[in-house]
Amino acid sequence: MKGKTPIHYITVNKQYFSNQMLKRKIIVWGWYLFSCLAFFIFLPSFVFSYDSSSNDFKKYISVLEQQSSRYGWTDIKPGAISWEYYRTTKSKYPLVFTHFGNTTGNCVLFLGGVHGDELPTVYLMFKLAQYVKDNSALFKDKCIVIAPLVNPDGFLAVEPTRVNTSGVDLNRNFSTKDWQASAIRQWIAKGKNKRYYPGVEPASEQETQFQIALIKRFKPQKILSVHSPLNFFDYDGPSSDLNSFEQWMEKICKETNHPLKKFGYYPGSLGNYAGHERNIFTLTLELPSSDPRKGSEYFHKFQPSILKFINLPVVGSSPNIRIINN
Repeated sequence: MKGKTPIHYITVNKQYFSNQMLKRKIIVWGWYLFSCLAFFIFLPSFVFSYDSSSNDFKKYISVLEQQSSRYGWTDIKPGAISWEYYRTTKSKYPLVFTHFGNTTGNCVLFLGGVHGDELPTVYLMFKLAQYVKDNSALFKDKCIVIAPLVNPDGFLAVEPTRVNTSGVDLNRNFSTKDWQASAIRQWIAKGKNKRYYPGVEPASEQETQFQIALIKRFKPQKILSVHSPLNFFDYDGPSSDLNSFEQWMEKICKETNHPLKKFGYYPGSLGNYAGHERNIFTLTLELPSSDPRKGSEYFHKFQPSILKFINLPVVGSSPNIRIINN
């Protein structure tokens, strides 16, 4: 036997190497399957958008233009804007947004049509997108993101509704820290008004997830959400430099003859989610009425303050964000 390897030793080594190879294969295949799963879960949300040249998307734009024409909004053309969208509503309407200028830095997010029956808010945001597009040189060093119609289900209903197709108030559906404890309880305590139903769970709606995704992607330092018809400005956000912001708002209110009112925030509201919990300067513009015929009048009234909000410089990082009051 001298100079020869025992048979039992060869057999043991074969088994050892076989086991090692099996383990390696399991690890490799495990990583492969994990990568594939991550690809299909996450990549569509960040890379693949639905085809904005598809017939379905063109039909949607056509429907928006027809609706605009019914309201007398002949000076806005939704089809002239380059839109992105990654999500659709329960009624299969695209949730569109557009962005201008730089995609980093001091970014401002505009939201309109969160409640589908607040009609002139939709006009204002489409008109703003068109204005920024037509005057792009003025905004090339800015980051501007506009989602003009967050709730197309409500807006395009036969009778426009505040809530979406699922009957959820999108401004009560954000995943705020107090949602689980307070949202449903508060809704019940106030009489179960269907207009304010917060949903079965936080962020249950595609429209809510859409807004959250925009905030996560663009990391805006300022948000302007347009509503109606309560007729005031409201503010939620960092308290580190609240005096400076209130002084700025007082000037804006005087210029527009539009009052400032601290309305507070609700479980699941944008002001709570973005302003209170994430220290983003969150301004709500409540228009005087929901009359669609007033859209052009309101745009001209508030355009100067909207442009000043875009140019309002914000510095620092959460929670010590402040404005440079110039």
